[in-house]
Amino acid sequence: MKNRLKELRQLPQWSQSDLARELGVSRQAVNGFESGKFDPSLDMAFKIANLFNVAIENVFIYEAKNSMQPLIERFTNFLGFEFGFERFTEKAINAIKFAHNESLRSQSLQVEPEHILAGLLADPTTTSAQLLRANGVTLDIEINEYSFESRGDAKLSPKSKFVIELALQIVRLQGKKSIGTEHLLWGLVRLAETDKTTLSELFQRYEIDAEVLNNQLIETV
Repeated sequence: MKNRLKELRQLPQWSQSDLARELGVSRQAVNGFESGKFDPSLDMAFKIANLFNVAIENVFIYEAKNSMQPLIERFTNFLGFEFGFERFTEKAINAIKFAHNESLRSQSLQVEPEHILAGLLADPTTTSAQLLRANGVTLDIEINEYSFESRGDAKLSPKSKFVIELALQIVRLQGKKSIGTEHLLWGLVRLAETDKTTLSELFQRYEIDAEVLNNQLIETV
């Protein structure tokens, strides 16, 4: 068995058409996912896992290694540690992808915290972007049709890994299962408070009151 999608779909007694509507794809696509005729994108795989409230590896890594596993392993290797049961929301994944591409665009050897900040601002619909903009943070970032696609091979810097580890910690403390953009912002704020980096300099430039932003975050995370 290549995946458990059919089994999970049948638990709430959904038809393939029902699941297709939830995912925003065609019934034929769902049929293809279930039969193993073709695999979903990594973003779609996370969306499916979040829909059924299970870990992604419990959907697409089942009994035998299949073609989804290298994609999942690649994402895990990029982060630099196992994310295990915790899962990233689709918007958080996009923020990290944007940060990755922003580091390549700026010819940085590693993805730094300021690149993650740019990733959080890239999608104006996220809570983190709205909080940052409300506090006066704007960055000159370029967004195009390829902004949220995985490109190149930059790695997270130690400080960026620390930011994501902080996001993992707050998710675990709250008993939640998904890491959202607001949790990544939480990690960035904690880093800016304790370390004199380019990120903290950006916060100072925009005269951000860390305590105010922190209180706003407490209401959202």
